[in-house]
Amino acid sequence: MTAKTTPFPPPSEGTNRSPSPRKQVSGAGEMADLTRAHDWASTPLGPIDTWSDTLLCAVNVMLSCRFPTVIFWGSEMIQFYNDGYRPLMAEKHPTALGQSAHECWKEAWHIIGPQWEAVLAHGTTSFMKEVLVPVIRNGRLQDIYWTYSYSPIYGPEGTVDGILIVCHDVTDEVVAARNLRESEARATRVLESIGDAVIVTDADTCILRMNPVAESLTGWTIDQAKGRQLSKVFHIVNEATRQTVEGPVDKVKQFGTTVGLTNQTILIRKDGTETPIDDSAAPIRDDEGTLTGIVLVFRDIAELKRAEAALIQSEKLAAVGRLASSIAHEINNPLESVMNLIYLARQYAVVPEAQQFLDTADQEIRRVSIIANQTLRFHKQPSNPQEISCFDLFLTVIGIYEGKLRNAGIEIERRYRAEHPVICFEGDIRQVLNNLVGNAIDAMPAGGRLLLRSSEATDWRTGRKGLTLTIADTGVGMDAQVRQKIFDPFFTTKGIGGTGLGLWVSQEIIQRHNGALRVRSSQREGSGGTVFILFLPFDAAIR
Repeated sequence: MTAKTTPFPPPSEGTNRSPSPRKQVSGAGEMADLTRAHDWASTPLGPIDTWSDTLLCAVNVMLSCRFPTVIFWGSEMIQFYNDGYRPLMAEKHPTALGQSAHECWKEAWHIIGPQWEAVLAHGTTSFMKEVLVPVIRNGRLQDIYWTYSYSPIYGPEGTVDGILIVCHDVTDEVVAARNLRESEARATRVLESIGDAVIVTDADTCILRMNPVAESLTGWTIDQAKGRQLSKVFHIVNEATRQTVEGPVDKVKQFGTTVGLTNQTILIRKDGTETPIDDSAAPIRDDEGTLTGIVLVFRDIAELKRAEAALIQSEKLAAVGRLASSIAHEINNPLESVMNLIYLARQYAVVPEAQQFLDTADQEIRRVSIIANQTLRFHKQPSNPQEISCFDLFLTVIGIYEGKLRNAGIEIERRYRAEHPVICFEGDIRQVLNNLVGNAIDAMPAGGRLLLRSSEATDWRTGRKGLTLTIADTGVGMDAQVRQKIFDPFFTTKGIGGTGLGLWVSQEIIQRHNGALRVRSSQREGSGGTVFILFLPFDAAIR
């Protein structure tokens, strides 16, 4: 049977409208009191004692309900609501009691009016979740989200006499969920924009997020890894022993502090391939300081290690070559003297056997001379000088030491002001810078500041224009006696950890470039440190 509304009869009509002292609004609370005190005679419903049993029962049930509930009654949809709904009315309360729905909700009638009319006309029941219904609050139209249910209230004859609405304002929840989604989207964009690999776990080290770099390095996609223990995805071993090592995330969970590790670990990808990495991790805490997650950051340092190995090998070869050159020079001089003596001995040797011995000695001496001359050429630069900027010279060297600088707590300050490139043997100059930066790091075991500066300058001694590169540290400094010997071969302040060849080789290289390498140092408390100033002329003919 199709439900339909019936108009309100006059109070005197209908068997259920006769006055009865037993008809009363029950219950306690603000809305129960307001409902009892309201002037219902001024509404189409008439006084309470004329209400139908169905209306009175519905109102009493509504007033007893703790959940926000509204009733609209009759064709004009006269409004009732309970204490749970009262705060949602804002400034509409208390005048909304006894108002028609259209009058009370006119700002949203184009949305909710057709739905309510459908309930009255057809008995339609509906449930809506997180629906936007703008209403006036605090004097202005606001976007309010609702979860609600509309149900018909049937009279004794099966007609729809009213509407029961159970609802809840879910604006805070919707906004919070939207903000969370936006926050997660921002976090995803940030993760995807980071050049290093990033994995975020919960407090139990189960994976929550991974950026594309982490997916690439581990061989796991986020869909495969999400929810897994980090150790299943991020499997690292010691570079030397290949034994599984404790990762930085485990250390954060254990100690609760940020952990940075040296680049001595190997990441085993999902397919079994190996990648050298450096890694670090930091705790994520809530407002109360409770550990809620951990973020792991790591990166592929294969290229960095290859560059470092190549630079170290280049420095070793240069040092060996220069040492061999020095030895060859020392050998060559007496060889020439011996060859001259053999020549003179030939003039006085009359015995054939003596001549034969002298010939043999001459052949052997010449062979040793050839070896010495080949040794002299061992250290010579095999490539041609090239044009390069100061930025490029510093870039590779700092890249090699980046992890060591970070772990040592050394801050880098860059002041690159020179734009004019210089022509040099690039490998040799990089070797010099590598040696100077390495010495600066060793001079700051407790951390400090490393200054890298470039500028175009004029050598006051020669008047030549060129490039000045400055490497300065805030380390322990050197006394005058040490400064006098630092360019001597085999002089070192590092004990068995140093060869004493680095600055000697560096000085040789700079001299071959017709440049200059100068040093200043101080051991004064609060202002100690060392400054190396490297000058390379623009117009120098490299020897």
